[in-house]
Amino acid sequence: MELEMYYKEDTGGWFLIPDWSTFFINLGKELALRNTGNKRWTAALTLPAKEYIASFIGVGILSSVFIKSSADDLLEDHFQNISSLEKYTPVWYRKNKRILKAVFLGVADFQGEQRLLIQTQSTKAGGLTEYISKKNALEIQLNPNEKQRLPNNQKGRPMTVESRLTDAVFGVHSQALLKQPKTRICFVGGKEQLESEITTRMFAIYEDNQMIKGSLNDLLRVRQFQHSVDPYQSQFVSSLARKNETDLNLTSTSIVIYSGSNGFLNWKEDFQYTNSIVVLDRSEPQFEFAVEEINNKYIQSNRTPFLKLDLEAMPGGIELLYWEETR
Repeated sequence: MELEMYYKEDTGGWFLIPDWSTFFINLGKELALRNTGNKRWTAALTLPAKEYIASFIGVGILSSVFIKSSADDLLEDHFQNISSLEKYTPVWYRKNKRILKAVFLGVADFQGEQRLLIQTQSTKAGGLTEYISKKNALEIQLNPNEKQRLPNNQKGRPMTVESRLTDAVFGVHSQALLKQPKTRICFVGGKEQLESEITTRMFAIYEDNQMIKGSLNDLLRVRQFQHSVDPYQSQFVSSLARKNETDLNLTSTSIVIYSGSNGFLNWKEDFQYTNSIVVLDRSEPQFEFAVEEINNKYIQSNRTPFLKLDLEAMPGGIELLYWEETR
């Protein structure tokens, strides 16, 4: 079933996204289905312009991931991941629509079940602790701030209002899945362009006789373009950065999307072992150099036979090269 998404024009009217947008959403879905642990793949695209291409591919990737994901399995994985943390690891805890600072103390038996034990108050003030059941484990999230100190009494900060657009696009169980921070996608490109695309323009799904509205970042959850306490699904690296200072937490199933020649040329060695999508704009000064690198990578790769990508006809002016390798 095709995703019928609308975008809002500057004039205030709502219009269906064009066919090329749907193609790239479907491309993201198809590539996500090939995201297995024993193969590494590359998809390289050349086109007249790169605006919104990476963003729509990302929406397709997450759509596919969430459709085939089990909320129960992810909950179990998250519980086990938190359980394995070292004692006194800083975490965030969501409670009563507030986000509290906490530290992880371990796993304890409580009322006949294993629960996560956290502390939300400084020891000097009493050291208030709470036992978190497995069904509520997603309310605990790792806090990368290693120097966090617990307050004596905290009110916490308000939680970001959950977007209804995520349920409309990803399904009714998506809010639970989105609470688990994970780098499913890493975007490499120009900060100003990507941030504008995914945070400024409004998009919507028409459902129950109303427009369910939101931004693309309600779906993509790029860590660098939201509050630090909000769980993320994607990361961003500037194409011009010389060193990445953020722990990207990439896994074997993470997908790197290069939006533009500069990002690919500057960062290809750092992410050479990940599944990657390279979006090349023919109008860019570095386009020819990037194409040469892609061709060399294709020729030198240890390619394996693969089934043809299950895609409808590509829009005009687009070229796609895809190959798989054994890890």
